[in-house]
Amino acid sequence: MFITRKTDYAIRSILYLCEKKDKIADVNEISRKKLIPKIFLAKILQKLSKKGIVKSLKGRKGGFYLVKDPSKLNLMEIIELIQGPISINLCAVDKRKCKLSNICSVHPVWVEMRKDIEKELRKISFKKLIEKEKELKRRKSWLK
Repeated sequence: MFITRKTDYAIRSILYLCEKKDKIADVNEISRKKLIPKIFLAKILQKLSKKGIVKSLKGRKGGFYLVKDPSKLNLMEIIELIQGPISINLCAVDKRKCKLSNICSVHPVWVEMRKDIEKELRKISFKKLIEKEKELKRRKSWLK
């Protein structure tokens, strides 16, 4: 399984909007704080907006804010939204892509691994990720 840069950027931008709670953040701010190229970020946010994850406000004081509750939004949802179904091997997503999947001894292994990964990623909500991030920041400040 490979997480694309686009997916990573989508996850980072959602994490930032989770931190902002109900406040609006513009593309420049998110780009600067999460180290995401602006042009790339704008396209990602448009896609997230079309899917109802974030909402955009136009105008001088416009920007984006999170619509979906972070406790109800998980990593798997974003990965699928941005890059499609995850897989270890293409046949695990669609066995019609491989003529040997019906007789292949490894095929069931890939399918099981895919199910396990999906299950684990669905357990990881953005609320949990934000809590973990806060904990890491507290530890870091304590070490100074």
